[in-house]
Amino acid sequence: MPRAKTLQSPRIDPLLLEELTDADPSDLLARRAHEALRFAPSAEDSRALTGADIPSIDLSECELGGLDLSDTRIVDSRMRETRLDGVTASVLAAQGADWRDVELRSSRIGAIEVYESTWNSVRLQGCKLGFVNLRGSELVDVAFEDCTIGELDLGGATAQRVGFAGCRIGLLEASNCRLTDVDLRGADLDVVRGIASLKGATVSFEQLMTLAPALADELGLRVE
Repeated sequence: MPRAKTLQSPRIDPLLLEELTDADPSDLLARRAHEALRFAPSAEDSRALTGADIPSIDLSECELGGLDLSDTRIVDSRMRETRLDGVTASVLAAQGADWRDVELRSSRIGAIEVYESTWNSVRLQGCKLGFVNLRGSELVDVAFEDCTIGELDLGGATAQRVGFAGCRIGLLEASNCRLTDVDLRGADLDVVRGIASLKGATVSFEQLMTLAPALADELGLRVE
């Protein structure tokens, strides 16, 4: 009998940011490259970027801390070795993102639109997220840790080596997604849509029992 394939965990190196230069958030300009900078709000104004339209920003070895990004548009952003720490937003538009070696931690976001994005080596830690739209995205080596997520939309997404440790997910939309080494065992799942597309994911026995009615309904099974 062939051995069961070993589940692969996300491969994410620690993000070390050193010798960053403090910069004013207003210096974040569209279609510009920014490197080795720390953007934080002044004591007088944490809303310097609220409602800002700064598409195609390019951040390398940067940190954004304590900023209110409500209604901020950073569509088609490119981030490398960058941390977003303690940011808040009602809605953050970041669709078409290309993020590699990025951390989002201790943040509260009502809705983050990151559909049709590419995430590689991304860690989300200690965040409260109302709606995460990753529809049609490509995820490789992504870790959700100690996050509360109201709705996670992975419809049509491709995900490889993705984990959910200590997470709570109200609704997981999985229709037409393609999963490899996706570990859902650490997630408290309330509702799953598109459950037949969870092939390639790993669940616990307890989760399987909870998902069984939805799985039977999806497959048209009659249970008596």
